[in-house]
Amino acid sequence: MIPRAPIDRSAALSRSPGTVRPAADLLLSARERERAGCVREAMERYEAAIAQAEACGEHTILVEALRRFSVMLHQGGDLERARGLCNRSLDVAQHLANDLLVAEALNTLGAMLWHEGELVHAHDTLLRALNCGGTSSALRARVEQNLGVVANIRGDLDEARARYESSLREYQSAGDEHGSAIAFHNLGIVSLHQRLFDNADRYFQQSLAIDPANAQAREQLAQLAQKKP
Repeated sequence: MIPRAPIDRSAALSRSPGTVRPAADLLLSARERERAGCVREAMERYEAAIAQAEACGEHTILVEALRRFSVMLHQGGDLERARGLCNRSLDVAQHLANDLLVAEALNTLGAMLWHEGELVHAHDTLLRALNCGGTSSALRARVEQNLGVVANIRGDLDEARARYESSLREYQSAGDEHGSAIAFHNLGIVSLHQRLFDNADRYFQQSLAIDPANAQAREQLAQLAQKKP
């Protein structure tokens, strides 16, 4: 039996049975509200999706709703509750024996940990995510990117470069142009740190070629131009 998460169910359960929306619809609606920047509405709908998924035994929806809600809580500064719900998502995913969902939860936990400064724990958690990620290029790209960020913060620039290169390959394999632009930008930043200015210039140019709106890459290129004789 999968134990229930500590969630306020009033958003979903205060309605009469005939008006309760399916968990999948609530999850989709929550994601739409989140993308629109409607934080309070998104959080309410994630909570409702969690309650409804638990009530109906829709465990795959439950895993996703818990994880996405935990990210919003973490961004809002409710770190302890966020980690608790993300660990809950991981527990349910492991119960389902769904490696992809396990990897998603681990990647999210790893990102939370490095944001909180727990770099060693973050690195180990992200490695677990990578090992569970299987052949999903989209997921592996994000995990490698997070591993690169952790390595960069720790000052291991060689590992950061290797991770960003792996992230770029996975984004390209997945056909994700936006992700590829981010990877090129990250490679430009680490090249700057290593004083490889020609490499940095090339990477920022490649990032801009994909995403002309990347103001940070444009600013870095302007600064590089001033360094040249």
